[in-house]
Amino acid sequence: MANPNRMRLTHLGIYVQNMDKMIDFYTREFGFRVTDRGVGTSGIEGVFLSADPMEHHQLVFVTGRDPTSKPTTNQISFLMESLEALRAYAAHCKEAGVPVVMVKDHGNAWSIYVKDPEDNMIEVYCHSPWYVRQPVGKPLDLSEPADVIRTKTEAMVRTQPGFQTREAWMAEFAATFQE
Repeated sequence: MANPNRMRLTHLGIYVQNMDKMIDFYTREFGFRVTDRGVGTSGIEGVFLSADPMEHHQLVFVTGRDPTSKPTTNQISFLMESLEALRAYAAHCKEAGVPVVMVKDHGNAWSIYVKDPEDNMIEVYCHSPWYVRQPVGKPLDLSEPADVIRTKTEAMVRTQPGFQTREAWMAEFAATFQE
């Protein structure tokens, strides 16, 4: 019998104030496409978006967020394939006028944080080759060459408790699912 706790996260629903602004931002900045849009029996509009042709939706925007409310998400995170791609995204933000809130070296990942039009925090990140216990959040200068960033991160993480390679951590973590 399959483990009932074995599942994967596939999408996130967010209440929004301005549907069109949110659709524009996520389609423009993250390559999402609207897959469906409509009003449910409750009278609430929903818009389904995906950047993965294998998933009908990864994000669902639903009308009804109170204009005076703060975001309820801590962050929405998007994985990039490499440090070089993350550096290119940082340059894009500068050119496109997307305000960068912070840039962090987490030891196990490098991250850029931006906000969407309704103030939800978005993390755009890539994995590093190392693991170190979290939380770690050191300043990061993505204008430095990628090899310099990797060298600095490796020097930092090697001094941290629990340091290991990402591969070793992944194997150790995967073994916990066999129990």
